[in-house]
Amino acid sequence: MKKLIGLSIIALSVILFSCNNEKVTNPANDEVLTEKAAQITLNEAEMESASLEVNYEVDFYANAEVRLCNGFGMGKLWKWGNHLRYRINNCPLVNIESETGGYPKTITLDYGDSTVLRNGKVLSGVVLIEISGPRSSEDYTRLITYQDFGVDSVLINGTASVAFTKGEDVFRTFESTIIFTLADGTTVNRESVRQWQWIEGMNTDVDQTDDMIQITGYTNAETSDGDVYKKEIVDPLIRIRDCPYIVQGVVDISMNGDLISSLDYGEGECNDMAILTKDGETYEVELHLRKYVKKN
Repeated sequence: MKKLIGLSIIALSVILFSCNNEKVTNPANDEVLTEKAAQITLNEAEMESASLEVNYEVDFYANAEVRLCNGFGMGKLWKWGNHLRYRINNCPLVNIESETGGYPKTITLDYGDSTVLRNGKVLSGVVLIEISGPRSSEDYTRLITYQDFGVDSVLINGTASVAFTKGEDVFRTFESTIIFTLADGTTVNRESVRQWQWIEGMNTDVDQTDDMIQITGYTNAETSDGDVYKKEIVDPLIRIRDCPYIVQGVVDISMNGDLISSLDYGEGECNDMAILTKDGETYEVELHLRKYVKKN
């Protein structure tokens, strides 16, 4: 009888230990996952901002290539350096090469170690833009190569292709394969498909004060830590004027088919705030600091 009671106590102890152990282990795993979700989301916000900045640069110089070839002062005549885009006397070096003045043309943008925008972002490195035909063509393409191109502390290497289809609602489709290197040394391999539409400002190609751009699409990514995830733009992102932040739109991030976080950029106001949702909780994000705090 004593042996039976002893065995029962041992069995009960094993059950209780197993239950307690399970209670300790699962929350720890959940906590790791939720912190990882937050870090991936913040990293994605930073990379998205860097991508928009360089794409905006590419668009301006590619659209202005005819004026540049005709000797309009490499952008300074339009006072980009003084009033609109860059800080005073702080423009990239621009070089254009073509065969007998025709196409394809290659535009080289060299930002050196530091080219400062009026919105405070610092660009560096080199971007090559190969244009297949004039902007007036019904359909044409651009091939973009990023060579250690930096936006603040984010470094970009890789290529992107841009297809133009003027007869359709989607005016530009970007397909890119890019390696991002973040400030902490983390690398992220991103393959993206994006559609850009100019909502406002399309006819004023050298004036950004009236620009509004809408972006849709998705990204598949893998980090140097071995995390694989997908980001989808579920509510179109909006970029306005020279605001350094996305001002509207929602992105969802999923791992293994499960939604791990959402980031809401707001309703159109230029600020550095966004709302992060994960595990049913909401947090306020300061985009320029890449920090978040739980909302009350």
